[in-house]
Amino acid sequence: MQVVPSISGYGQPSFTVLPLTKTRAFTATSYCEPTFRFLWHYHPEWEVVFVRNACGTRHVGTSVEKFGPGDLTMLPGNVPHTWFSSKDQVGDTRVTVIHFLPQVWGETFWKLPEIKAFHALCQNAQRGVRFSGKESEEIGQRMEALAASGSTSLDSFMDLWKIFTLLTKLEVHSLHAVEEGKSDWQNARLDELLVWLESRLGEPITQQEAAARVKMSPAAFSRWFKVNMGCVFNRYLNEIRVARVCAEIAHGKLSITEAAFQAGYNNLSNFNRRFLEVTGLTPKAFRLQIQAKPVGARAAG
Repeated sequence: MQVVPSISGYGQPSFTVLPLTKTRAFTATSYCEPTFRFLWHYHPEWEVVFVRNACGTRHVGTSVEKFGPGDLTMLPGNVPHTWFSSKDQVGDTRVTVIHFLPQVWGETFWKLPEIKAFHALCQNAQRGVRFSGKESEEIGQRMEALAASGSTSLDSFMDLWKIFTLLTKLEVHSLHAVEEGKSDWQNARLDELLVWLESRLGEPITQQEAAARVKMSPAAFSRWFKVNMGCVFNRYLNEIRVARVCAEIAHGKLSITEAAFQAGYNNLSNFNRRFLEVTGLTPKAFRLQIQAKPVGARAAG
């Protein structure tokens, strides 16, 4: 079993075994559950997730974002993740997930010219991606039909690649999910900066300081960070601070105020606004939901 580091204080994620992906090209499964509960986990399989009905927060590595019906994402293997339902969710959670192991298809397969566009998408998805575009609904319907068929035929494999082809036509938004202490991105300067940010979360951090850390002007740093991380610096900093607070709330070891101050927020009004902006919930509402632990629910992926 690969040991995956804890992410932003959430604790050690649980390893999830998906045995069918070792003997099949892919698996496609639809779930209908009362709600998503907070189940921090990982697995070597990549996944494409389409949410038909649910709303709440999506946690992927250090990324924390709101999600709702129609949410369509692709996550690389071994990045811890979970979806967590909001109290505002109406009706059961309905989600479809495709899992696949790229190595099952072999290195030669990934070098084929016919696979070039999807290979490029996977390269861009190394930090996780969210899709948007008019084809999202069609992809969701195709994923649901694929899961409903339960087929392992050549036709089902062709259906899978039609879904992958449609994914390459959508607009892609990076989730900028990062594993602490792991240098998968072959960008030593960025890796060093991200580790430094994690170690300084409880202290005041400015973009000017971060730029100086990597020996760039503030303007050059702003462009460089957005290209590499898919978001502006202050957005990323706020997300990892909120992720740290979410982790402390989940563990129940600190009060909300203590967790906020430890994560670098020195103004509670500003903290409450930023927490709501990222998660769609107030800190108190998030704590109440995570303590509820609904019975019978499962996490996507």
